[in-house]
Amino acid sequence: MLILLDVGNTSISYAVYRKAPSAGFAATFTPLPLSTRIGLSVLRRTIGRKGVGGDPLRTAKIGSFLKEHIPKFIKKCAKSGDKYGFDIVITSVVPKNTEIIKKYTQSFLRGRPFKIWIVGSNLHTKIRHRYQSKRLRADRAVNIFGAIRLYRPPLLMIDYGTAITADYISRNGVFEGGLIIPGPEIALQALIERAALLPKKIRLPKNHISFLGRNTYECLHSGTLQGYGALTDGLIERFRQRYGNLRVVATGGFASHIKPYTRHLRSHVDPGHTLKSLLLLYLEKANGAWLIRRR
Repeated sequence: MLILLDVGNTSISYAVYRKAPSAGFAATFTPLPLSTRIGLSVLRRTIGRKGVGGDPLRTAKIGSFLKEHIPKFIKKCAKSGDKYGFDIVITSVVPKNTEIIKKYTQSFLRGRPFKIWIVGSNLHTKIRHRYQSKRLRADRAVNIFGAIRLYRPPLLMIDYGTAITADYISRNGVFEGGLIIPGPEIALQALIERAALLPKKIRLPKNHISFLGRNTYECLHSGTLQGYGALTDGLIERFRQRYGNLRVVATGGFASHIKPYTRHLRSHVDPGHTLKSLLLLYLEKANGAWLIRRR
């Protein structure tokens, strides 16, 4: 069994990649179910919807994930009956939480063969770039790695998370650099903390909302979503003015929230891109160690 973990600042996404009875290898990616076929010779697998024991997997907030989800999740994997062992592949921007996950894994998988792969430690993303590589976050490197292998450059890779990153990949497949912008949720929370009369508990809505707000909540919702939608369109237009026509690939927890409020973000919005890219990295750089053990 192959377990994939994307450890962010505010949430952790996780997926299982295992052998399915009839369709080669299948994987469940979170936060949304995916059924996209990756046309890549190194993969040639179906991205399915089944989780461990048929249960759906979810994206969890950091606190609840570390205290509740990780123990239950690893225990469930340990009881799944996979006699060939486990590989756990982690991309993380929070080293402290990575160590906690390693501790849980070592505790619950004791007596089972397993190996932990961590991007930047024993699993490296080799991409051509003009960046100071030591300062490039693991999730950005993984996203760029996967984008180059899944799509034809030139590309603009936008990740909507705690921060928004917009990374440009040239026609030759070289990562030229990018932008980092405060994300929608952190910007909204900063405003709420500084403004005494604004409501203190507010989250971005999942459903489409009207342009004009009729109360404070609606104004905050619309202002944030419309504002970041306009920001997205403006950035895409500026990148295209500088670098010509390019494909835009968007991922991250807020990508689906922002998409309805944009003109240019219509296709290639994939919340599971980081986990797909992590899988591709493992298959390519670790030589599919877990798959080899299964044969």
